[in-house]
Amino acid sequence: MRTAISGAVRIAGIIAVAIIVVLIVIGSAVVVPAGSRGIVLTWGEVTDVRSEGLSFVIPIMQRVELMDVTIQKAEATESVASQDLQEVTATIAVNYRLNPSYLKEIYVNFKQDYKDRIVIPNIDESIKATTALFRAEELITKRSEVKLEFERILKQRLGAFNIEVVSVQIRNYEFSSQFTAAIEAKVTAEQRALEAKNKLEQIRYEAQQQIIQAEAYYNATVIRAKGDAEAFRLRKEQLDPLILQWIALEKWDGKLPYFLGGEAIPFIYVPTNSTGT
Repeated sequence: MRTAISGAVRIAGIIAVAIIVVLIVIGSAVVVPAGSRGIVLTWGEVTDVRSEGLSFVIPIMQRVELMDVTIQKAEATESVASQDLQEVTATIAVNYRLNPSYLKEIYVNFKQDYKDRIVIPNIDESIKATTALFRAEELITKRSEVKLEFERILKQRLGAFNIEVVSVQIRNYEFSSQFTAAIEAKVTAEQRALEAKNKLEQIRYEAQQQIIQAEAYYNATVIRAKGDAEAFRLRKEQLDPLILQWIALEKWDGKLPYFLGGEAIPFIYVPTNSTGT
């Protein structure tokens, strides 16, 4: 009986030890998911950073806090002022990520609260610093320049905390109703001025076309007149004495002129051939 009891105790002890070992192994195993890093805390102090995959720590003594190193997104809507002191509400989106080489420092200073403690406040300050450099109207007309300046300022600010800015977007501006009305009136006036300018250009073009047509008509008339005169001159040169006599005959009344000798003067002279016959 005693042997059976001692055997059972021994088996129970072995099972207990196995369970403890299993619990220890399970408790010491940590899986760091993709896109994360594991901050190892030994009695609360940061002692190591673990990469993705399976990792082991000392139970009770050590634990692991996960830090996201993928691209993260922060959005904010901020009330700011332009250079000409117009109130503007800007809606902004920023893509950022933690620098994996400085996770210890980031965790020590901000734990996992870096978004609320660092990213959002610096977005706020950066957009305020940016809009103060531009007039309200330029925030729209120079949108790309505003974005580049905002990105430059934000990169400088977050870079000091080892946070990288991947991209920024200024999605929308909302102005006061008075300023919006003034902008609309200005745009309407500019459109009307442009229409008037285009109309004037059209009138000038049409007038120029008329001048060109008049000059062409004048030049054609002059050329035609010169051509008629030249043709008349050539026809005149080509008229020989016979044609002139024929024209005279058409107007002759049939009476020959006389001189004192009493003989009639022939009206038509017919030249003889070169032999005199």
